[in-house]
Amino acid sequence: MRVTGVPTTPCLTDEQLRWYQFDPNFNWLDLSRGGEFLSPDARRPITLYDEGLDAFETVFYGSPLVQSSWAPRTRSTYQGWVCVYCRFCALRGRPPLPVQPPLFLAWLDALFEKLSGRTITVAITAIVAWSALNDLPHPADLHPVLRRAWMGLVRTRSVRTRPQKLPISEAFVLAMFRDFWRHYSHRLIEDFALTRSVASTLLGFELGPRVVELRHFALCDYYPIPDGSADVHFLDTKNNAGQRDSQAWGSLAAPLFQLCHFPSASAFMHHAYLPTLRRLGVSRHRDCLADRQRMVPCRRCPKLFPTLSSNGGTGTMTGQHVAAMVQFWLRRLGVQNPERYSGISLRSGTATLAAMQKVDPDITQWHMRWSHGIRGTYTDRPHHARLAVSSAVADSFVAAASSAAARLATSYHDECALCGQGGRDLLLCDADLCQNVAHVRCAKLVQVPKGAWFCHVCACPPTSPGAACKAAREK
Repeated sequence: MRVTGVPTTPCLTDEQLRWYQFDPNFNWLDLSRGGEFLSPDARRPITLYDEGLDAFETVFYGSPLVQSSWAPRTRSTYQGWVCVYCRFCALRGRPPLPVQPPLFLAWLDALFEKLSGRTITVAITAIVAWSALNDLPHPADLHPVLRRAWMGLVRTRSVRTRPQKLPISEAFVLAMFRDFWRHYSHRLIEDFALTRSVASTLLGFELGPRVVELRHFALCDYYPIPDGSADVHFLDTKNNAGQRDSQAWGSLAAPLFQLCHFPSASAFMHHAYLPTLRRLGVSRHRDCLADRQRMVPCRRCPKLFPTLSSNGGTGTMTGQHVAAMVQFWLRRLGVQNPERYSGISLRSGTATLAAMQKVDPDITQWHMRWSHGIRGTYTDRPHHARLAVSSAVADSFVAAASSAAARLATSYHDECALCGQGGRDLLLCDADLCQNVAHVRCAKLVQVPKGAWFCHVCACPPTSPGAACKAAREK
């Protein structure tokens, strides 16, 4: 074996680097997604075959053509586990490849002490893929004891060691949006992190992307439509790397009401978030060639939900960013055990809500891009089918606002309009343009009313609901 031109990893010794390594960087084959923009160098391994097997082996096994059989993020994950396995082997003075059953089983026993079965499965898959990269057979085919160990892992450890994350509800998203709109809507730039958290939460809840897809949406992947709706292009996704015909569109429904009354991902993006990005100097790259027919993810435009540095640069949110923003709003709204929620809670909440709203299971299955067998479904659907889940989410906000549980203002930052004290059992006035809240006892109610409730200002005849509040503000 020979060392390829892949950048070396500091944790690997010269002896270990005699094996070919995974290249976590994007190459031109990854960017072209199928060979549409291949350079002449991409065909070089084939022409070198006539010059001799030795030259062919040197170029071919380390070429981007071979590396692109795995997605870039998959290569990065596999290379990380390769480094861990090589360090383990180095401590015992044994070579990492070919895989030796006693050493490999000792490594699995060490992983079993702290990791879940699914994580260990990824580690095993990484070493199997590393063997394939170096033209070595599947270790389990040569060593039956390793195959038995893998079966034992599936039977004994392929269960959750930690409780599953809970789904986000539409009542939480409604309360989060109203709390933000009441306290921060006039400070979109100063509180950009909160503005970004609301925008990504609304889009994530209506669209249902995976966390990695939500993080990697580029600014040119978002296409507003004149009727108020919007389309989002799924390209840099989990399962469709290298598939030329596997693009997908997700659609956001047009808002049913004004943004100050009910949340809407498309309305918030159009009226609040995207203008904030432009005022901060974040815009599409001048050389961006994105259009609705393109198949290559844009590597020039900033992310749709970027991180901003002090020097004006942009970066990419991490999974911890998404989880932290969800848990921040949960704590602010007084929800217990916020650690039971994470970024995946948005996607699972979308699936739960779609089932409750009786959306066609076939549409939901496509919209969430669940797997059929091994490969996921990434084909396009008619526009009305794409809007089904987002429309159901919009309807659920209206239903949640009329329920007693959702009308309880859970934020302790609110103050009762009658006694001036805060608390958690606060009723929110249902009148338009009114933001008054009051305790149930201060409103002289025995319990939370089942219908609409108006504050002492809006309920005074002959003034119509909301008009008195509007007049008071104008004064």
